[in-house]
Amino acid sequence: MLHHKGTQKIKTERLILRRYNLSDAYNMYKNYAADKRVTQFLNWEPYSCVEDIETFVNDVITSYEKPDTYHWAIIYEGEIIGAISAWAINEINCNCEVGYNIGYDYWNKGIMTEALSAVIQYMFDEVHMHRILAKHDVDNPASGRVMQKCGMKQEGSFRQYYLHDDGTYSDSVLYSILENER
Repeated sequence: MLHHKGTQKIKTERLILRRYNLSDAYNMYKNYAADKRVTQFLNWEPYSCVEDIETFVNDVITSYEKPDTYHWAIIYEGEIIGAISAWAINEINCNCEVGYNIGYDYWNKGIMTEALSAVIQYMFDEVHMHRILAKHDVDNPASGRVMQKCGMKQEGSFRQYYLHDDGTYSDSVLYSILENER
């Protein structure tokens, strides 16, 4: 049985994972949400203005009223630089999916591995998940390396899962970790 606690603050060696604030919108725009390099393998387009991000942030803030919402802002050196979430929560089977993004200037610094490790620990220890899964575009192997560094194991792939802007499809690679594999 899951024990929902919602999006609680998580501190790591270098990061704070916390709920969004409306004041995050400008730095989200500046650090990652308007960057095509960041959104290239995500299911949303880069934002074209801060006002649209404010609408998104307001929606997330409203969702925090539900105890099964898990959507963190990633704070590094005092600024929001990315996001990480757990969703697709299956109450019966005690599993969920995680996803994340981070600003280009923060790639290859171990930041996302640190954030994902902390969320995996939180979801197992506090919420009592049994299984956590994540997927990445086959054309984005760096995301798969983050999953591997966090102890996730490759399970398989979904053929032609992601539709790209140019009309082509790419495969998705599936990873997971079980509570007893940490």
